[in-house]
Amino acid sequence: MKIVIVASLTKSLINFRGSLLEAIVESGDHEVIACAPEDDQKTIGELRKIGVAFRRMPMARASTNPFADLHTLARLSLLFRKERPDIVLAYTQKPIIYGGMAARLSPRARFFAMQSGLGFAFSEENTNRRLQRLVSFLYRIGVAKAETVFVFNSDDEAEMRVHKILGPRHSVVQVPGSGVDIGQFSEQPFPERPTFLLVARLMRDKGLYEFVEAARRVRAANPSARFQILGPFDANPASIAAADLDRWREEGVIEYLGVTDDVRPFLADSTVFVLPSFHREGLPRSILEAMATGRPIITTQTPGCRETVVEGENGFLVQARDAGALAEAMIKFMQDPLLAARMGAASRGLAETKFDVDIVNDRVLRTIGLRGDAACRSNAPRQASDPVRRALDVVGSVAGLVVGLPLGVFIAAVIVLTLGRPVFFVQKRAGRHRKTFNLVKFRTMTDARSDDGGLLGDEQRLASFGRFLRRSRLDELPELWNILVGEMAFVGPRPLLSHSLPNQGSRGEERLSIRPGLTGWAQVNGNTLLDDGQKLNLDLWYVKNRSLGLDLVILLKTAGVILIGERLSKTAQVRE
Repeated sequence: MKIVIVASLTKSLINFRGSLLEAIVESGDHEVIACAPEDDQKTIGELRKIGVAFRRMPMARASTNPFADLHTLARLSLLFRKERPDIVLAYTQKPIIYGGMAARLSPRARFFAMQSGLGFAFSEENTNRRLQRLVSFLYRIGVAKAETVFVFNSDDEAEMRVHKILGPRHSVVQVPGSGVDIGQFSEQPFPERPTFLLVARLMRDKGLYEFVEAARRVRAANPSARFQILGPFDANPASIAAADLDRWREEGVIEYLGVTDDVRPFLADSTVFVLPSFHREGLPRSILEAMATGRPIITTQTPGCRETVVEGENGFLVQARDAGALAEAMIKFMQDPLLAARMGAASRGLAETKFDVDIVNDRVLRTIGLRGDAACRSNAPRQASDPVRRALDVVGSVAGLVVGLPLGVFIAAVIVLTLGRPVFFVQKRAGRHRKTFNLVKFRTMTDARSDDGGLLGDEQRLASFGRFLRRSRLDELPELWNILVGEMAFVGPRPLLSHSLPNQGSRGEERLSIRPGLTGWAQVNGNTLLDDGQKLNLDLWYVKNRSLGLDLVILLKTAGVILIGERLSKTAQVRE
């Protein structure tokens, strides 16, 4: 299998995604190619060591020049046409937008987007709403065909839905950031002198001005405290002025530590890690590294940052842009010499149980289909019958919709007269590779409620006409539309809620490796007479043995079930 990773910063391929790339390489016989703009020989050498090829890809990360972006899109399209990747994984803004567009032009590529933070366009610093609308529009195109969008926090998912970047059909998986290597970042003893460290790009919305003002206030009463800033200037509209940094250093309020490729010694020399950001973070890697080192955290209530702190246990959350509140949190560590050690131990515990990079990588690889039972499906060649099956589904659904239109109108009219509106029952279900979609059926139940206002049980609300629709399977007639648009097939495992038991774990991933069906092997071998485990075994047997001939058998058996009712089959060939 050929897998392409698209990034906007070459060094991030090792610094932020190195362990993920290594896990991808080790997951099977894959050819892995990384794309990024800078010709960084050190990073390219490190990629080569773990078995990842590199292709330089022009990309102006902070530019708004449309011609430069069109050049990026053209180059990515040419690369995908040449390499014919099976999977494309892109992270950060421009790789997601233009990688997603290029993947749409590559028919075999499955596209996955990793949203590590929405960035400047969606921050408070940006007052240009036209820019925000433009970026939202481009994002919308980029992720339109994404099988899964990974997010680092729920706020980013909500924001993307507000701006209609994500629609109801998008499958979204939240992971705890990039994760942190708890072996590489080991717990360290504390220095003798209390030291507050901020590690970030030198941007206003990282809270640098608030950090400096808080440092002034704390040092006024505690001159022994040290305040350090580590990080590079950034080609970003929110970057701080170099003159301000020089003035702070001359004042003696902070120490500027410059730039480093290895933050570990600086974390070891710190007492408390501080990130007073009001930037739209994904989930700051710098905080995770500090937590793994055993450092307490002071950060803000902003999206991404607040996910890292259990208030009062491993640190403190303060309001963004509030230098006074930031100073008060710092003073607590000055007043209680044992507080840092206690909270630092809690940070390390969270790093081990929640933010370990192995936990993150496992979730990503299982979602993509490179680990667990789903890996067998992903690594196997695509069945030759798939295009034929899809063509038959399209022809069959069109014919069914045309022929069934008068009957559908009649059913809708009866529902309005007997049950009232709405006519349709719509519910989100898990589709292929967990991509959610809106399943549409004819409504069969009333809204009858008990005296306390709660809905009555399903059997009590099932109307007589609704019972007939279910018995005859006519309530599922609108699902022909789901088949036509590619969300379902005529034959496959029935679509269930994402959180249902058969959809969980590696066996659930395998079950979701094909389109769900209008009918399936479990439905013709007992359906409601089976428990969840039996249905799952039957579904998995179908996934492993499906063929056009088997599909025809299932369709014929479905007609029999409609005519004579459900019966528990003793001849079902169930294999785990």
